Amino acid sequence: MSTAKQKLDLNEVKNIVFKDLALLLEDLDLDWELRNSNVFMQCPIHGGDNSNGLSISLIHKNWRCWTRNCHEDSNTNIFGFIQAIFTERGQPSSFSDVLRYVCRLYNINNITKVKDKIEDPYKDFGEIVKIFKDNCDSEGITIQEVNTCGNSPYFESRGFYSDTLKHFSVEDCLEKNSIMKNRSIIPVFYKEEKVGFIARATKSWQSPKYLFSDGFKKANYLYNYDKALVRSLETATLFLVEGQGDVWRMHEAGVTNCVGLFGKDISNKQKELLLKSGATKLIILTDNDQAGRESKIKIQRELFRSFNLKFPKIVGKDIGDMSIESIQQNILSDLKGSY
Repeated sequence: MSTAKQKLDLNEVKNIVFKDLALLLEDLDLDWELRNSNVFMQCPIHGGDNSNGLSISLIHKNWRCWTRNCHEDSNTNIFGFIQAIFTERGQPSSFSDVLRYVCRLYNINNITKVKDKIEDPYKDFGEIVKIFKDNCDSEGITIQEVNTCGNSPYFESRGFYSDTLKHFSVEDCLEKNSIMKNRSIIPVFYKEEKVGFIARATKSWQSPKYLFSDGFKKANYLYNYDKALVRSLETATLFLVEGQGDVWRMHEAGVTNCVGLFGKDISNKQKELLLKSGATKLIILTDNDQAGRESKIKIQRELFRSFNLKFPKIVGKDIGDMSIESIQQNILSDLKGSY
């Protein structure tokens, strides 16, 4: 077996990122707006408040800060963009850290067929790739391999009830030798079988924030779908939110027919699941930010012929950040009989 070091095609990795740039921006918790072939946002590096302060070109695949020229201190490609954000946030920000993060986020395990010559601005890239491969190969993990502690101190510290977390089987991994140490494990079920899990970082310095078990494709599922069907069959209604925490908070507010998209985008498979649910009404509660508003527009455009859609106003950032009392008073008071 050859022991020669394999090179990773940076251009191919970059192309993969730009095929779904929204995944990266969502994971970095950035609010953004797409106009023509450019993404605009407030600059997350210097913390500007100009919504057009930073742009990313989808054509040229580079970025620029228009207010303080933050790009001049970094590489203007997407790796430099991530590196600058990590540096500003105090996270490990070497190029190897950035590369590992991108490959984990996009589930890139191997790109072995590469061009003979790759334009490479980084020194000792062969060593960086070897470090990445050694770490990445050890992190493939199946849904049976995580030992958890029986509860979730992390999510309890964020205000969720322990009974709620037990209901959704959410537990933290505190095992010293586990690659999931200091992550909260959120299992995903479909037809009463565990199909995968999401591992949420519990420490601010951990990157990436979310890891997924091998083979799990979030676009194929709706979070809490099985449990939500029990009540939705009686009410002909489903509540639709973005994240798992949103589903938990709705559960605490008394809503059991709530499902999560695993983000702002709705896939064809998720639409099929909604259609199979038997619900005739959807109550859309995506986040109160630019991405959430864009999600509402897409859902309205694609589902208005199949469902009666309602878009209640959210008070605050998202459902997960609202109090139970606020949800009940500001959202559910006008929706009696729907949950």
